[in-house]
Order: sequence, then C-alpha cells, then structure tokens
Amino acid sequence: MAFKDIHKLKKIAVIERETITVPYLVVGKDIFSLSLYNELKKAHGAENVRLLSQDALLKSDLLPKGPSSIRGETNQRMFKDLFPDVALTKCNENSLFYKDMQWKTFGGRSKSEALKYDEGFFTGDRIDPDFSEVFKNVSMTDEYIASVNAEAYQVKVKSIARNEEGFIVECINGTEFHSKHLFFGLSPYHYLEYYTDKNQLSDSFIEFCETTKTSSALFVKFVFEDRPLSDMKETLFIPLSYTHEWGHFIGEFRNVDGVQEIEFMHFLEDHLMSEEDVSRVIRLLKKNMEKIFEDFLKIKVRDFISLEEEIGCLKIDDGLYAKSLESGKGESKNLSFIGINAPATHDQRSNNLFEYSSETLNGVMRGLVVQANHTKKFE
Repeated sequence: MAFKDIHKLKKIAVIERETITVPYLVVGKDIFSLSLYNELKKAHGAENVRLLSQDALLKSDLLPKGPSSIRGETNQRMFKDLFPDVALTKCNENSLFYKDMQWKTFGGRSKSEALKYDEGFFTGDRIDPDFSEVFKNVSMTDEYIASVNAEAYQVKVKSIARNEEGFIVECINGTEFHSKHLFFGLSPYHYLEYYTDKNQLSDSFIEFCETTKTSSALFVKFVFEDRPLSDMKETLFIPLSYTHEWGHFIGEFRNVDGVQEIEFMHFLEDHLMSEEDVSRVIRLLKKNMEKIFEDFLKIKVRDFISLEEEIGCLKIDDGLYAKSLESGKGESKNLSFIGINAPATHDQRSNNLFEYSSETLNGVMRGLVVQANHTKKFE
C-alpha cells in the first residue's frame, strides 16, 4: 500500500455548522473512549452523551496497535489484580534482534544496533490478554463499528475553551459543542495544544501536559492469508540500517480469528515525516522480511499501514498533575483524561496501585487503571 493511500482509509463526514449542547462529551475513538462512552450512556441516557470521534472508526482502532505494552512487574501484576479472570498468554521468551543473518538475544555477547526513543522498553517479557474480555461493553463486530460511526460526530477539533457553564469545543467546520463534563481521549499534550486561553492554566498543569508529548509512530501490519509464516513467539527487533542509527521495526506474531499476522511499530523522527521518507521506511521493512523469512514471498500477504501522532508515554509524572490540582485555578474541574496517557489521580493511585510505583505504570495498563476508576463511579 502506498503512503498516499493512508489518507484514503478514513472518510471524514461533511456536516453543517451547528451548536450542540450536551452534558457529557467524549473526545476520541480508541477502545478507552468507546468503553467510557458506552458507560456514560448507560448511566445518564444516550440523549445526554455525545461522541466526537474526529473521523470514522475503523476495526483496527479497537485494539492496541503494535507490540504489547503490558511489560514489567508493575504492569503485569496490576493487570492480574484488576482482571483476575481474563485469559492471557505470558511470553517469557527474551526479545530478539536480527544481526549477522540470525536472531540474537538481548543481553548476550552480541550487541544490537542502537536502541532509540523508547525501544528498550519492549525488550522485556510481556503478557498478551484477551482484550475482548477486558472491554466487554465494546463489540468487535462490523455492526458495532457501523453503529458508532452513525452516532459519532466525525469532524476534527479546532480549539477548546472554558466558561462558567463548562467547555466549548469548536470543530474545524465551525460547529461548537457546549458541555459541562469533558472526557478527553487524546493526550494532555493535545489538550494543551487545543486550549485557547493558556493564561487560565497553572504553570504546573501546562508543564504536566507538555511532558506527555511523544514521538509519532508508523505501524505496518502483515496478514498471512494462506498459512502462518513463522512459529516465533518473541518480540522481534529488525534494524532499519546496520550503518546508521535509524532505530528498529518492533513486532510480534499473533493469531487473530485463526489467521496469523504481525504488526510492526517504528518510532518516527519529526523531521522524517514526508511521504517519501515514510515510503522508504516501509520498503526497507518489506525487503528485510523477504531476506529473513524465505517464505514471505510465497504466501499471500495483505498489508495495512497507519500513522499515529501519539503513542504511549512511558514516564508520566502523576505528582506534577496532582500539584496542578492544588493550584486553585480549577483547570481540571469536570475534565477527565482517559486512555494510555491519562494521569492517575491521588485517589486512583491509592485505590489501585497498592505497593506498586505509579512511575512504572504505563501504556495500556495506565489506561486500564484510569478506566477502572471512571467505571466505578457508574456502579
């Protein structure tokens, strides 16, 4: 698939300008936003909740992309505490990197190419849960996706402001949402970008939001329709270059509905985001797959490509966010961040983290902890 075709994957609805007043507004379309959207409708009635998805929901939006982020002792123990009955697969095999025409283990005699950005996080062991059991109120069916797209407002956000009544979220077509409660499914960094009057915000809140900025990532998924390509279970690191520090493709084989697939993630540098640059990176991955797996060209393969402006931030300072709550400016009143980059409040940490360190709570697990606390309010 050519890079230019990525933009054709999402059909943005053209909707006339209007003013929509609703008590509860959810911004986002990831699995956490959709789950909370469903809980809010059950608790307060569908007529009192709106979803601003910004563009059309795709089936690929329902599950976390790329390699598993439930790694490390804190994340794994927290998952088992919150979801003791959910089926999961634990992978104890060490992550592997490709060098000198063979796979090698991290920590051995051979050294990998330089690990960039947060690549080192994915060298640890992991668990792979059944997310359909975790998010029981979000269906993975085409019918559900169609129903959400029929309900959602699919226009990009332009700005966010506050008044005495609550929030004003303006879209790029001029439509305004007026809501008392805002559930924001993008990162706090993007909330700060959209917020018009930053003088209303405390220094600590601004500083916290700025720390949640992440690099962009390219995701390339290969689906093997005829038969599996490999029985490897490890997290795989394939370098882009053996002469330049360009980072790696990081991926894991998994079976989805009886079909094997592998989805690679690559951290993109901000100055290498042109169509030509991204196309070159994709070509490098395909050439590597052809060299490493001799059957790659013999199996019918479909590929899917997506670019994500934000991914999970591995170091979120919840203490800095707590400090902003004490500023007296009230910037967090009726504002709830959700998802993988949401801050965990003091109550959430004390209720759920027990002896674990919140500093190592990240990725999908951070989103699940914050989500669990929101859900408790509706029980």
